[in-house]
Amino acid sequence: MEGASEIVHCVFNVKKRSWKGGVQVGIQFEQAQLNVLHESLDFASWIEEILQASPVEDRQAYRRHAEDLLIQLICFYKLQEYIHQGIQQENVQVDASQLFRETQDLVCREIEEIKRQILVELDIVDG
Repeated sequence: MEGASEIVHCVFNVKKRSWKGGVQVGIQFEQAQLNVLHESLDFASWIEEILQASPVEDRQAYRRHAEDLLIQLICFYKLQEYIHQGIQQENVQVDASQLFRETQDLVCREIEEIKRQILVELDIVDG
C-alpha cells in the first residue's frame, strides 16, 4: 500500500502479584519513529565503534542482533511508561501513536543502560 508505514511490534506478558492471571500487552512503533530514536541515540556510530574490536566476519551478525535488541529495549521502555500510567487486567495494544514523546524522553535518559544491556547480550563486554 502506497504511503503506508511499516509497523514494528513486540508483545509482552505482564502479571501483577495481585492478579490471578497475566495479560498480553502489544507495543507498536512505526518504523519512522524507531528511525528517529535510532538517530537521536547515534546508535549506528556507537555500534560501529564498538564492533571495531570484533572479527570482521562476525560484525554483520552482531550488528543485526544489536538492532533487534535496541528495538526490544525501546518497546520495553514504552511498556514501562504504559504500566506507569496504570495498567488494567486486560489484553491491550499500545498503538504507535500513543506515548511516543514519553518513550523518547525515557529512552534518551536511559541510553547508557540500554547500551550496557546490549553489550552484555552481545557478550562483548562484561556487565
